[in-house]
Amino acid sequence: MSNRQKNKLPKGYIGKVLCVDLTNQQYHTEHLDAQLAELFFGGRGLGAALLFRHFIQLQQKGTYNNAFAEVDPLSEDNVIIITTSPCTGTPMPTSNRVHMNFKSPLTGIYGSSNSGGHWGVNFKKTGYDMMIVTGKAKKPLYLVITNRDVKFVDAERIANLDAVQTHIKLKEIVSPKAQILAIGQAGKNLVYYSAVMSDTGKAFGRTGAGAVWGSKNLYAIAVVPEPDVQIEVANGESFKQGNKSGALYHAKLKLDLGKFTRKENAFGILSSMGSLGIMGMVYSYKQLIRNNMKDTYHNLEDIKKISGEALRNHAKNTKKGKKKVLVRKGSCYGCPIACKRKTKLLDENSRIIDEGEGPEFENTTMLGANLSIYDLPTIVQANYLANRYGLDTISTGSTIAAFFELYELITGKKKPLKAAEQQFLNDVRDFVTEYGEPRFGQSNVLIPIIQLIGSSKGIGKYLALGSYRFCERYEHKEISMTVKRMELPAYDPRTSFTQALSYEMSNRGGCHLEAGYTAPNAYCAGYAEWPGNRIEGTPLIAKNATLKNTTLDIIGACAYSGFSLSLDEYAELVNAVTGQKHSSGTLKTIAQRTVTLERCFNCLCGITNKDDWLPERFYSEPLQTKDGLIKCDRQAFARMHRQYYNSLGWDDNGRATIKTLEQLQLVEFIPEKLMFAKASALKAVNQDEQ
Repeated sequence: MSNRQKNKLPKGYIGKVLCVDLTNQQYHTEHLDAQLAELFFGGRGLGAALLFRHFIQLQQKGTYNNAFAEVDPLSEDNVIIITTSPCTGTPMPTSNRVHMNFKSPLTGIYGSSNSGGHWGVNFKKTGYDMMIVTGKAKKPLYLVITNRDVKFVDAERIANLDAVQTHIKLKEIVSPKAQILAIGQAGKNLVYYSAVMSDTGKAFGRTGAGAVWGSKNLYAIAVVPEPDVQIEVANGESFKQGNKSGALYHAKLKLDLGKFTRKENAFGILSSMGSLGIMGMVYSYKQLIRNNMKDTYHNLEDIKKISGEALRNHAKNTKKGKKKVLVRKGSCYGCPIACKRKTKLLDENSRIIDEGEGPEFENTTMLGANLSIYDLPTIVQANYLANRYGLDTISTGSTIAAFFELYELITGKKKPLKAAEQQFLNDVRDFVTEYGEPRFGQSNVLIPIIQLIGSSKGIGKYLALGSYRFCERYEHKEISMTVKRMELPAYDPRTSFTQALSYEMSNRGGCHLEAGYTAPNAYCAGYAEWPGNRIEGTPLIAKNATLKNTTLDIIGACAYSGFSLSLDEYAELVNAVTGQKHSSGTLKTIAQRTVTLERCFNCLCGITNKDDWLPERFYSEPLQTKDGLIKCDRQAFARMHRQYYNSLGWDDNGRATIKTLEQLQLVEFIPEKLMFAKASALKAVNQDEQ
C-alpha cells in the first residue's frame, strides 16, 4: 500500500493492525487497509471482513475444497479477530465496545461477540486498531502487548486459575495499569459456549470464543496502555460539554431524556437498578420465559424476589441471619448510564462468600426465572461461578433448562424407553445420587451443575456441548431452545414477533441483540406500541432494528444507548470523530454490507433458509398473553422471512443476489470463483428452490 493510501484514513484510527502467529511465537504489524476501513468502518464490520478474508486465504492455499464449511473451529486454522472502532476511546458516549470474530464451535458458522469495559480502549492505546491471532501455541501462554513489543509468556503461573484469579494475578505480574482478557477453566476444557472474560465480569459471551482461545492454548491477553498514544478526533469543539451545538451535547441531552437511560434522580431504569431493572416490565408484558421457554407464567411474588428492586435493596431488606447481597454501581469507559453492578455475597454471619460483577437481567432470567429458581443469593453465586469458569450465562442457563425438561420427560415416561433415553438415565445416575434430581425449582442443584459444566466432568461433559448437541445425544432435539444451535435469551418469541424474527435472522444464531433488540422497545424506550402479534410491517421493523444494532456494533457503541439515540445522532458523533460526512443512510449501508457478508459466510458454511426457524414449540404450543392465546404461525413467518430477505436485497431463499453484491461493493471483495465454488451453498444464488 502506498503512503498516499495509508494517509487516507480518517481521524480516530491509529492505522495499525497487530498480527500474532501463536505457532511460531512471532508477530508483525501491518497498515490498516484504507479501502477496507471505508467499506466496513470498524468493530463488527471490520471483524467480519477480516474473518471472511482469512477463510478466503485458506481456500486459496488449496488445503480445503470449501474452507468455510470444512475448517474445524477448534483447529489451528481458525482465527481470532479483535477489532476496535475509530470511535473507541473518544468522547463519544459508551465508546468502549470491542468486537471479536471467529468460526464458532457452538454453531459451526459465523462466530461473533463483543464486550464493554476498558480493555478495548487500552488496547487501542498500545498503538493498534485491531489484532489477528492465528495458529496454535505448542503449550499454554499469554500475551503482553505494549506499544513497544509483544511478549509470549509461558502460562504455567495461571494454568490452574479461574478467569477472575487470572485477571488479578496478571495485574500483579505485568502492571497495575494492565487490562486483561482471560479464559477460565471452561475455555481451557473447550466448553462450546465458553466466554472470554474482560475485567472481572464482562464477557465476550456468545458463540464460544473461550473454546477457540483454549484450542489455541491462548489463556490471556494483557495490554499496557501508553499515555502518549493519542486518539485524535476531527472536531474537538463538537465534544466540549458546554457547546450546545455540538454532537456530544445533543447526545447527552437525549440520553438524559430517555426512559431507559436517564439519571437515577429522574427515575432512570438502568442507572437506578442496572439492567435487572427491566425484570418487572418484561414480566408484566408476559414475555419473561419460564421452564425452558414452555410458558411465561410466573407468580408476581416470585418475580419480586429477583427483580432490580430486590437486588438494589437486598442488604437493607434481608433479615438478620440470612444471606444478603451488597450492591454498588459500576460503569464501562465513557458511559454516562452506569448500568453495571458490583456485588458482594455475604453469608448468614455477614462474612464475604464471594464478590464480583452482576447479576444482570439475562443472567438472572437464564439462571433463575427460566429454571423456576427465585432465590437471589443462589443466582448471584451461580453468576459469579459462571464468570470465574468463563461461561456464557445465556447458553449455560438454557442448556440447564433443557437438562431439567429432559429429565422430567424421560423419568415421567412409561417403559420401555428408547435406547438413547436409557443412556440418559445411565449418564445422569451419578449426578442424581450425589446432588438430587435435576428438576425445575431445585435451586440446590444449580451450583453443582455449573461446576460440572465448567470442568467438563460427569454429565457436565455432555452439557458442555450446548443444548442442541446434548438433546440430540438423547434423541430429543425438540427440547433444545436454539436457532442455528445457539440458545435463545430471555424474551419469549410468541409475545413479540419482531423479536422472534430477529432471533431467526441473527447471523450468529439465536440472539436478541445482533439482529435487533426489539422486544423491550415499547416499554423501555418510550416508542409507540407495536403489537406483539402483528404480522404486517414486522419484517421492516426487524430489518431496521438489524441495521441499527449492527451499526452500534460497528462504531463500538452500547445497545442500551441506542434506546435513546437515533442513527442520525450517531452519525453526528461519528462525523465529529472522523471528519467524514456520514448520515443514517451511509451508516445503514455499511451495516447492510456487514450483515450480507456475514450471511455469505454462513451460506458458504452450509446454512440455508431451512435454518432460519424457531424451535417447533413456538409454532405448536400457544401461550396465554394479554392479547389472548398466541403462537407463531408457520405460513405467516414464511412470508415474513421472504419479506425480510428481500428488504436486504437477498432472494426468497435468503441468499444475496449478484445485484446486491455489486451494489454493496462485495463482488470484488468476494472472488466469484470462491463464492460459487462447487461446495458453496451460494452456487444457485439466483435459482428458486421453493
